[in-house]
Amino acid sequence: MPRIQPDDSIPLPPNIESASFATMGTLFRTMAHRPAIMQGAMQLLEAAMRTGTVEPELKELLAIRVSQVNNCFY
Repeated sequence: MPRIQPDDSIPLPPNIESASFATMGTLFRTMAHRPAIMQGAMQLLEAAMRTGTVEPELKELLAIRVSQVNNCFY
């Protein structure tokens, strides 16, 4: 059980439904308690997943594998 419950009453930005964030709704709903932190995390994720020379598909596979190794739900 998480210590901080996601807040479904806080509206999330429209781009939260994009493919980059589709599996991270609970994380961003928890961060929505602090909108500035949520916005910064979204910008960091966007930069990490959409820029650089590594294919986005490989980045996604790596994120999934890291969550598996750490026994985390992704």
